[in-house]
Amino acid sequence: MEAPNKVGLFTTWYDELKSYGVTTPRRGPTPHLGVGAFLVTALVTSHFAAQLGDAFAILAAYGPHAYLVERLRIIDWKHGWLSNGGYLSFTGKLVEVPATLILWAAAICATDFCSMILQNFIRRKGQWVAVGFRLLGAVALALFAMHWYRQSAVVVFHPIPFSSVLGSVVLIWKAFVSTIRELGTN
Repeated sequence: MEAPNKVGLFTTWYDELKSYGVTTPRRGPTPHLGVGAFLVTALVTSHFAAQLGDAFAILAAYGPHAYLVERLRIIDWKHGWLSNGGYLSFTGKLVEVPATLILWAAAICATDFCSMILQNFIRRKGQWVAVGFRLLGAVALALFAMHWYRQSAVVVFHPIPFSSVLGSVVLIWKAFVSTIRELGTN
């Protein structure tokens, strides 16, 4: 007998994990997130991944002293401007872009994984728990959008905070509709 191929073994394990607790297995990179949830997740996590990628770039190019003590930051990622008036070095750019992409993909996969766990928990506990989680998620997204708008003078329709507000409204609507349905059946 041959030893199982590692790629095949991982693929089989990942397929089982993706379809855990789902009656009809869904395919795709994020089977536990709908299209809207995936878009909100992608936009919101890109903000955090970019901040961490910038931090890794400063740490790699200039060291921990520059980041932690001198508080050196990237103030314009597009042009590579630093808070001290300089430009991000080649080494920093070499670290920033791949780190941001890897962290972004990891954050999206982690969100899908957490969504799988929450969906299984909600399925066991009932509809009122789902309403609570939807309202909690709506509050978290609204607080993120408020923090974003206070921190920077961006236009109202910037995709990251706008998607957070839209996601918050959708979660509140879903909580309201499911509550009405639950009360209507009782």
